[in-house]
Amino acid sequence: MPGKFIVASKKRATTKLIEKALKEERHRVAIAPNGAALVDLALDKKPNAIFLGITLPGSMNGLDAARALRMLRPTENVPIIFLAENKEETKQVSNTHLPLTDCLTAPYDLAEVKTHAAGGLETGEHVADLRSIKPENEWMLAILDPLTRLYHRRYLLHQLGYEANRSTRYKTPLAVLLVDVDNLKEINRQYGILTGDTVLIETGQLLLSMMRKSEIVGRNDTQDFLVITPQTTEEGVRNLAERIRQSISEHHFILEKLDLHVTVSVGMAWTRGNDLAENLALLGRAEVALTRAKRAGKNRAEVG
Repeated sequence: MPGKFIVASKKRATTKLIEKALKEERHRVAIAPNGAALVDLALDKKPNAIFLGITLPGSMNGLDAARALRMLRPTENVPIIFLAENKEETKQVSNTHLPLTDCLTAPYDLAEVKTHAAGGLETGEHVADLRSIKPENEWMLAILDPLTRLYHRRYLLHQLGYEANRSTRYKTPLAVLLVDVDNLKEINRQYGILTGDTVLIETGQLLLSMMRKSEIVGRNDTQDFLVITPQTTEEGVRNLAERIRQSISEHHFILEKLDLHVTVSVGMAWTRGNDLAENLALLGRAEVALTRAKRAGKNRAEVG
């Protein structure tokens, strides 16, 4: 699907190459002559993504322009693909730790530009969809992961402690599952970080759709999710783990042009709820099981 892109670079040859690659995919392209103009243009045009050089004409460089865009609500979630001319500029991008960014390093390849543009387009749409769903209370934003809009790790650990105590008090079973996206580093390397972000967003939404009201799911780490399942039998946990693994492996991710198929490895741990120390050790056991699943070939579920 065609999108709207803005390109800004000090090098005319770079601008022309990126513009050519995007127009071959029937995207609309606007060229920004400098950093200040880029910010104005982004606010006016509302692009799906931005290709941004590190060195720009004028007093504002690409990194400063990107920081400005992240501080403005209309552009805070627009994907940015940096155009680094050398390894030093690539390192500068990495050190900024700005969200929803990717980086291409010269010499640029047309096919690679098109792939990263597709990733930026899809990620932008996914994030926009998530942002359009407002939490019932604004304070909810403080406990949500900014990318996936699922609970973040700190809140998950708080909930796990609460459920561990409740399980011990009422002698009810408790289980956790760690769901790790297989080969995410390879996806990022081949298709770009923005494509990897899209995979994480969609995987999170798939997990959420499989949960009961009593179950809690959130982003545990860079590429894995934590599921807390109170009052679930051992058989029920095993069935859930297998359903997660199979559903994701069979799912057609929205990145249709890439024909991207994703698998996950699952580590799970279960307890009857008789002992608080045993309940609190669930996450460690699930981590051991997840490591075993990865080493055994991935796309599988193991019990810890």
